[in-house]
Amino acid sequence: MTDLGWRYLGTREKGNILRGIRDGVAYGGPYHVELHPADRCNIDCFFCSTAAIRGTDELPLSRFQELLGEFKQAGTRVIRFAGGGEPLFHRRIKDVLRAVIASKIPIENITTNAVLLDAEVAELLTQTCDQVTVSLNTGDAESYATMMRTPARNFDRVLQNIRTLLQTRRAAGSKRPIINLQFLVWRENYRNIPRMYELARELDVDTILFSGLSFLPLEQHMNDDEIKTMLRLYEDVIRIDEFRRIANIDTFERDIQGDVAEIIKRLSAERRKTGFIRRGINLLRRDDFSLAEKLRHHRRINRKMDTLAKVDEACIIGWYSMLVRSDGTVAPCCILQHKRLGNVFEQSVAEVWNSEAYQRFRAELTEIIQDGERWTTKADSQTVEDVCAIKGTYLCPMKTFYFSSDASFMPGLKTTFGDVRRTQ
Repeated sequence: MTDLGWRYLGTREKGNILRGIRDGVAYGGPYHVELHPADRCNIDCFFCSTAAIRGTDELPLSRFQELLGEFKQAGTRVIRFAGGGEPLFHRRIKDVLRAVIASKIPIENITTNAVLLDAEVAELLTQTCDQVTVSLNTGDAESYATMMRTPARNFDRVLQNIRTLLQTRRAAGSKRPIINLQFLVWRENYRNIPRMYELARELDVDTILFSGLSFLPLEQHMNDDEIKTMLRLYEDVIRIDEFRRIANIDTFERDIQGDVAEIIKRLSAERRKTGFIRRGINLLRRDDFSLAEKLRHHRRINRKMDTLAKVDEACIIGWYSMLVRSDGTVAPCCILQHKRLGNVFEQSVAEVWNSEAYQRFRAELTEIIQDGERWTTKADSQTVEDVCAIKGTYLCPMKTFYFSSDASFMPGLKTTFGDVRRTQ
């Protein structure tokens, strides 16, 4: 699962971020940029969260090439392709990828429906991209056509494109890009969770992501019995996988992390009852995972428990990353992409990053840090929304995951937050 390129930061950049949080300004950056190459899409998902703000734009290749130069000058370490629309629907996407390769700025992740991920695109991505997240979203052609409002034949096309990307990676003798397969589980497809898992294993992708649909109307939410059934199905696949490939299980409809933690505890207790010798024999007898996966899965279970135990912290995205939409609009992040902080068709990257609008956004993030769980949106809030809170009903899923496992950074962040709170 992507860490928004956090691993590309060195001690100096992390120190600049901490100092910037403490002083309320930006010292360098943006270190990470999310780009929306195209604001158009080749399919019409009924649940699309960006359809209401989508246009018909795409970043002109000439301006994109200029932006790469500005990013390098600003100290940007890594970029991400998402949307907006479908990133690969840019009319000159292959030239865009060639420009990225020439710039030597890596792509940490591209999120795509993979309908247009042909052999040439696969070869280019293998040269520059760390991870490809494919939004397959469901486990069969019929539900795919319904969810994505596209011909069912595209389901098999995407499966073939995934296989081609994996073959291209093997031919290159490369371990990248890592292939993440994403499923969006909701009321109409949750019964197919076992099939989704089986399909991901058949394709031999690296990582499986189970998430949910955001902003569904209440009448489309699962009821309590359906949630219980969904959790039982997740327990069945976790029992098999033990987080060897599953990297995420979540939903936007309600907080199920406590339930997932209980599943992990319950399954861990089951394993302990079998005895150490029997567990070792069972482990070695399994032929559905490689030896390396067998040896890694214990650590992943522990890491999953550590992640679930982490306390929510405040957002620091304003000192780390920016989002550039295809019409040039600069927004703070994918959750707040409807908020305008500048435009790269009118300003340089540096001018936007150091603008009054960005400084105001950082000041609002500072208020959240200071107020902690007591924070609520203010009448004069320009950028932040309720989703940015530390605790609440619907919270940002992006807030801390990309840096929360950085053991060397977290103590300094805790100290910095304490310093900021003492300045109230």
